[in-house]
Amino acid sequence: MPTPDDATVKGLEGVVLPIRGLLSLWGFRIRDHASVPQIRLDLTNAGLNTVPDFAVGSLDDEVAVVPIAHERDACVDTGDEATEQDPADDSEEAVGVFPQAAMRVQHLPCAHGVESITPDEVLSVAMGRMVEHGYSQLPVIDATGTLHGVVTWASIAHMHATGRKTCLASAISSEYEIVNASAHLLPVLPAIRAHEFVLVRAADGQVSGIVTSADLAGEFGTVARPFFTLGEIERRLRRCLGRVYDEADVQKVHKKKKSVDEMMFGEYIRLLDNEERWDKLGWPLVDKDHFIGLLGRVKDVRNTVMHFNVPSLRAEQLDLLDSFVSMLRFYDPDYGATATA
Repeated sequence: MPTPDDATVKGLEGVVLPIRGLLSLWGFRIRDHASVPQIRLDLTNAGLNTVPDFAVGSLDDEVAVVPIAHERDACVDTGDEATEQDPADDSEEAVGVFPQAAMRVQHLPCAHGVESITPDEVLSVAMGRMVEHGYSQLPVIDATGTLHGVVTWASIAHMHATGRKTCLASAISSEYEIVNASAHLLPVLPAIRAHEFVLVRAADGQVSGIVTSADLAGEFGTVARPFFTLGEIERRLRRCLGRVYDEADVQKVHKKKKSVDEMMFGEYIRLLDNEERWDKLGWPLVDKDHFIGLLGRVKDVRNTVMHFNVPSLRAEQLDLLDSFVSMLRFYDPDYGATATA
């Protein structure tokens, strides 16, 4: 069963249903490292949450789908430090390993805006446009937005090989796939590999873009770099903090958690934003307020990446991640090293 579209997810507001029923809407039968983060992410993107949390309790327990604002009226009871829950923490799921977001076709810049040719133009114009822009394919779309097919170098070669009339109509191919902009990207990859491209259909049914194998290669570095850097930041940070803070320290921030490994980014900040606990960390060369400020900015970037709120990060955001992970490498030099006796 496919993941429900955005309109369907938003339509769940006010619905009361068993946890089992909620899982089934996403095509899941159990709660695990894949189902919980995906459902939580989609609900958060729609401004929704469940009360009680669908990640706990029996599958037959009922939950209400409510706006996130309604679920945040109370403060989090954290023992001696009752702290208001940071709204951004809702996107941070302790289940599974970072990253946990599901990228959709519409998150690729090439899914928005497509060069095309009309059916009444001549083949030489199509070929010239393909050469000019380095395209291997060009959709044929009329003035009403109707798709007539795609001209490719392969279809032009086939036209000549079969002895057909040399014209645009003879070079138009119907061998293509079209996917919805809201579709998850990973299931679309086999089609891109098979055809070397897919056309993208917007919500209004019009062709809005084209995703090629070359686009994916170019986007991989842009998309993957922050994921890998943030993953390293989180692993190193947990190692650094886990060496110092025990269950008693953690429960001063969240009484239901026992170790740093169970904490989320917002809770790291609350853990460190205390003079006594900061001194316990033993980083004399680092100013507490400066470090917490940097950590807060990293947290904001992390949440942006988790939700794919922008096609790519700005240069200053990437520089922030690079400098922050370099700092952590200084205090966690043995990460990834082989232990020796």
